[in-house]
Amino acid sequence: MRFEESFVVEAPREVVWRFFEERGPDVGMCIPGAESVEETGEDRYRVRVTQKVGTIGATFDLKAEIKDRTPIDALDISAIGRSVKGARGDLRAKAAIALAPNGSGTQIDLVADLALGGMLGSLGHKVIAQKAAEVTREFAQALTKLIQDESGGS
Repeated sequence: MRFEESFVVEAPREVVWRFFEERGPDVGMCIPGAESVEETGEDRYRVRVTQKVGTIGATFDLKAEIKDRTPIDALDISAIGRSVKGARGDLRAKAAIALAPNGSGTQIDLVADLALGGMLGSLGHKVIAQKAAEVTREFAQALTKLIQDESGGS
C-alpha cells in the first residue's frame, strides 16, 4: 500500500535537516506507539513500536535503515520486522522523506510503501490508510513540537 502525506514544521529547513541527522532516535520516538529506538550502527536502528487498529494490536520489532540521503533535501528509509506480541504478522516499509522551504518553515513530504502480512494485513486498504494518516498526523505534531522546543520556537 502506498501512502502520501505532507505537513509543515515551523522551523527553517536547515534546522529540520540537522535534527534528522543528529537526533535519529528522537525522530523515531516521535512515531506514535514507539517504545524504544536503539542505534545499532551507522544509519541503522532497532525500533520497537506498538500499533492498534480497532481491536487488533501488535508490537513489532523492526530493523530500520537510512538507505540514502541528499543533504538538506531528502532521506530514504526502509524498515522490516515481525510482531513479537499481539496479532501475528510482519511489516515491510520504504519511505521517502523530502524537505522543502515553505515560508519561514519546512514542508515535509512523506511517500511510503507499506506491506503488512498476517492479521493486520487482512484489514484492508481503507482501514490501514486511515490508521497511517492518523499515525502521520501524530508523528508530525510530535516532531514539530520537539524541533520547535529545541530551536526556541524559531
